[in-house]
Amino acid sequence: MTEILRQFTCMDTDMGSIDKRLLSSRQMADTRIDFETSIRGTIEFDGIFYLDGALDGDLKGKAGDKTTAVIGTRGRLTGNLHCRNAVVAGVVFGDIHAHSLELLAGARVLGDLYYETLAIDPAAEINGSFIPSDAPTNPSNLQRDEHASR
Repeated sequence: MTEILRQFTCMDTDMGSIDKRLLSSRQMADTRIDFETSIRGTIEFDGIFYLDGALDGDLKGKAGDKTTAVIGTRGRLTGNLHCRNAVVAGVVFGDIHAHSLELLAGARVLGDLYYETLAIDPAAEINGSFIPSDAPTNPSNLQRDEHASR
């Protein structure tokens, strides 16, 4: 798993290089859904999960620090993503909850991003809120904190 994260630590906008890194992570994946496959329902996984097909439902890494989800360039997730590490080059219609999150060129996310570390390629498209893990999650708490500080 650390090898996959190492592959994505350098933001390179060369699409050929991104394709090579995605192919490598696809080959290393414990579980793969290829581009001609569509699945409906929630999937729980351990290890490395590579999605290049379509999933209509949530994708959840099992408890622990060893879950990585890679949404390939042809991947489409319609649901929420929960895992330790996430790399997105495809489309996500839902929220992403990840300790480490990387959005590559061509990534499209229509949902909120919950993260501790974040890397975004300039060619990625996000329509949602950016919520670092140390940010308040309830807007009413934020308003109370602002009133308390006055």
